[in-house]
Amino acid sequence: MDLPYSYVVQQIYINCKRPYYNKSKGVYNAECPVCGEGSSSGKRRRMFYYPDTHMFQCFNCPNTWSEINWIKTVTRKSYLEIKTEAKSFDNVQYLPPEQPEKIRVIPDIPPDSVNLCDKDVCEFYIKKGGKYSSIKKAIAYCEQRRLFTAINRPKAIYYTFDDYIHKKRLIIPFHSLDGKVAYYQSRTLNLDEHPKYLCKGGDKTLYGIYNVDITIPYLFLFEGAIDAMFVKNGLAMAGLDLTTEQLKEIEKFMGMEIIYVYDNDEDNEEVKEKIRKQIKKGKKIFIMPEEFKKFKDINQICTSLKLDEFPWKFIVENTRQGTRALLGL
Repeated sequence: MDLPYSYVVQQIYINCKRPYYNKSKGVYNAECPVCGEGSSSGKRRRMFYYPDTHMFQCFNCPNTWSEINWIKTVTRKSYLEIKTEAKSFDNVQYLPPEQPEKIRVIPDIPPDSVNLCDKDVCEFYIKKGGKYSSIKKAIAYCEQRRLFTAINRPKAIYYTFDDYIHKKRLIIPFHSLDGKVAYYQSRTLNLDEHPKYLCKGGDKTLYGIYNVDITIPYLFLFEGAIDAMFVKNGLAMAGLDLTTEQLKEIEKFMGMEIIYVYDNDEDNEEVKEKIRKQIKKGKKIFIMPEEFKKFKDINQICTSLKLDEFPWKFIVENTRQGTRALLGL
């Protein structure tokens, strides 16, 4: 399946370091997000995308991928999720300008981001009206999902009006151990917009790593940051698996027990198979008790029950490993 050209190009610019478009050759060149380029990272670009043949090739791995297999590998999304996202790009005209050979500086958060936790600033934009009135929808979403009061919320939650990639989306910052923003995700506020989540380019870090309480002997790994906001020591992978950078962060907390808390996505066989693989590797998995099976995730439970904190001890009590975990799926 050939994906829309504009969709594939956007994925390159989101997921790769130092993407570059060679206009004369009609080829895209970037650092490979799969192998990380090894010791030549920041110096060379060994991955190429050839629009004419719809193929990716890395001369460092070395690997070749079709468009959809490359996107599946770097985003950890299913074929169905990719196809669904790509549909919204059918009529989008997008051709990035040729870029000079220099290191691309990615800002901590989109430059026009507004802190939704600052009531005075939000009131200013609401009174300004016009396109800025859209901030009211972002505030209402955060209030409905209880993001402003969640126990493990970030230092700030942002909204951007005009950013090219993240326009009119919620910005969730991922702070590193030193408290600085190392990564971020943006979330659409529209049910019919795809993709639901977009990410800052570069190394994916863990949400919540700066806020770990070492008096609690557990780390709880979630797929998404919004669920992790409601559990002490909740960390979010922004996916189903840990990246190399995320593994390095977790290694700093050696001795703490890791429990995976996945969404209750019973109809997605591909996701369930990934969870089975984690169980077979000996990972400990939180199994949603029968009385909560109607809820998709932790945030939905907290929203429904008006909770700002989901008790971490409850997760521990309902954690399974090995055969018992497989039986709970």
